[in-house]
Amino acid sequence: MNGKRILILLALCVPLCAGASQVDRKQSELEALKRRLQTLQQEFRETQTHRKEAADELRESERAISSAVRQLRELDGERQRARVDLQALAQQTEATAARIRQQQAHLAQALRGAYRRGQGDALKLVLNGADPNQSARDLRYLAHLSRAQHAMIETLRVDLAQLSALQQQTARKSDELTRLQAAREAEQRALLADKREREAVLQKLSAQIQQQRREISNLKRDERNLTQLVERLNRLMAQQAARARAAQLAKQKQAAGKTVNGQPRRPLAVNTETPVAFSSDRPFSRLKGSLRLPVAGELMNRFGAPREGGGVSWKGLFIRAAQGSAVKAIAAGQVVFAEWLRGFGNLIIVDHGEGYMSLYSNNESLYKQVGDRVQPGDAIATVGNSGGQPDTGLYFEMRHQSRPVNPLQWVK
Repeated sequence: MNGKRILILLALCVPLCAGASQVDRKQSELEALKRRLQTLQQEFRETQTHRKEAADELRESERAISSAVRQLRELDGERQRARVDLQALAQQTEATAARIRQQQAHLAQALRGAYRRGQGDALKLVLNGADPNQSARDLRYLAHLSRAQHAMIETLRVDLAQLSALQQQTARKSDELTRLQAAREAEQRALLADKREREAVLQKLSAQIQQQRREISNLKRDERNLTQLVERLNRLMAQQAARARAAQLAKQKQAAGKTVNGQPRRPLAVNTETPVAFSSDRPFSRLKGSLRLPVAGELMNRFGAPREGGGVSWKGLFIRAAQGSAVKAIAAGQVVFAEWLRGFGNLIIVDHGEGYMSLYSNNESLYKQVGDRVQPGDAIATVGNSGGQPDTGLYFEMRHQSRPVNPLQWVK
């Protein structure tokens, strides 16, 4: 009888000892996972810090590019004004040359007339034995003619010297503008190359962060699963098999209810109309339903819809468009903000009155500055992907009293 009891106890102890050994092994694996998770989270925080520094450097590059593009545009205006000045100088030169030719013709005619009358030499007039009174009159005439000719020649000489100086000054200005434009273009090329390098670093860090997030997520999932496994093994050693099976069924049911959304982003609509110039004395609130979106492109979201990842809804529209496309003002107003802003890149905000504002972000370059007045259809920026935006396009918002409104309710 005692032998049978010993055999029964041994039979019961074998699975319990095996279960305890399995629990210890899983507990060790869990501790190793926790250490790995802590290390990876520290690396993730350091990578995020590097990404912030790279984003700040990218901000400065994008600011410099915006300034360089604006200065190039101003230089183009100066060159155009210089060409107009050169054309005016050319016309003035031609008019002066014509006047010189006319005065020279008059001078030659006067000299020929004096020669025919035999009055070309004052000494001859004195010594030829003519009437003294007539000789005196002829001498006064010759003196007057000589003074007039000398004044005419001196005036022409001054005009020609002034024209020559103006032409030299204009040529120097044109050369200077050409050198400045070449320098600005070289600077812009260097800035673009620097921006591409910083974007590459930022993309590398973003990819690394995404990989770390996935790895952290996987480690957390593994830690969670392993913790559940250890707890389940402990329950199996202390509880009835029925409760363990119920927990397993509940877990399986929970896992079966999960869904994965891997659909690629497709445009919801395509916008082909952009703002055109128009004049109106109506207040902005009366323009509802008659405006146009600021750039042609693909509408990638709906106003008010949740963003990917959840937690935040769309306050405006993202319009995917070609880089460098003109961003146009939707209506008349005044620029109240034109600066780089974290998360929005190169951002410009136009106040339209009555508490209405329009916001244009992620631009490559800003053409307007704070205080500038804009009219409908004015180019105020160019499309880009500043601010770390992965897609090239324009993020556009409309707000009333600081609250977002649906832009599609204001367009045709």
